Amino acid sequence: MTDAVVDWESIVHKNVRSKDGEGAGNVDAILGDIVVIMSQGDRAEYKLPKSQVEGYNGAEVLLKVTLYELEEYRA
Repeated sequence: MTDAVVDWESIVHKNVRSKDGEGAGNVDAILGDIVVIMSQGDRAEYKLPKSQVEGYNGAEVLLKVTLYELEEYRA
């Protein structure tokens, strides 16, 4: 079960999973309507609109985009 994100600050430093079930990194910061995600490994930064976040299940932030689509938001 995935709930909508109510308190955006509460997801900072949480794991992120893409729509296709892949690990996408961690939430690094919330900047207004933007969720900043830092990937594991290559430490790439992504700036994703909050509208592309599906929800939060208490452990992971779930995205509406696949890992491939996330590349469009690379900073």
